[in-house]
Amino acid sequence: MRALRIAFAVTTALLTASVALQLYFAGMGVFSHGEELWGPHTFNGRVVLPALILLSIALAAASRAGRRTVWLSVLLVPLLLMQTLIFIITGLLTGTGPDTVDPPLVAVMMVSLHPLNGLVILSVAFVVARRAWRRAFPSTRPGTGGEPVDARERREPASSV
Repeated sequence: MRALRIAFAVTTALLTASVALQLYFAGMGVFSHGEELWGPHTFNGRVVLPALILLSIALAAASRAGRRTVWLSVLLVPLLLMQTLIFIITGLLTGTGPDTVDPPLVAVMMVSLHPLNGLVILSVAFVVARRAWRRAFPSTRPGTGGEPVDARERREPASSV
C-alpha cells in the first residue's frame, strides 16, 4: 500500500508540474511569430495531461486515498475536457475559428476562459498533489515517537495553555 501511495504522490506532483509547464508552453506560443511553438502546448494538453490525470485517478483509488481525494482527481477530467469545449462552443456560437482574422469581442471574451480554466486545473491538481504527498509521507514531530502528526492530533485534543 505504501508503494501505491508514493506512486500516487509522485504522479500528482508530475501532473501539477505538467500543468504549470502548460502555462509556460502557452506563453511560448503566444509570444512566437508563428504556429511552430504551439506544438509543446498541444502535445502536453492532448497526451501528457490526460495520461497523468487517468493514472492519478487509478492510483487514488488503488491507494485508498479517500473519497474526497479520489473525486478531486476525477474532477480534473471534465475540467480538462472543458479546455477544448471552450473553443468548440465559442466557434459554434460566434461562427469563428482558428483562422478568423478579426474575431468579435464576444468570441475573444469566451476563448479567454481557457486560461482561467487552466488556473482552476492547476489549483485542483495542486490540492490533490498536496493530499497525496501528505498521505504518502506523513510528517512527524520530535517527541512523538515517530508517530505521524495527524494521528497524534486526532487522539489528543489541543491544550489550552
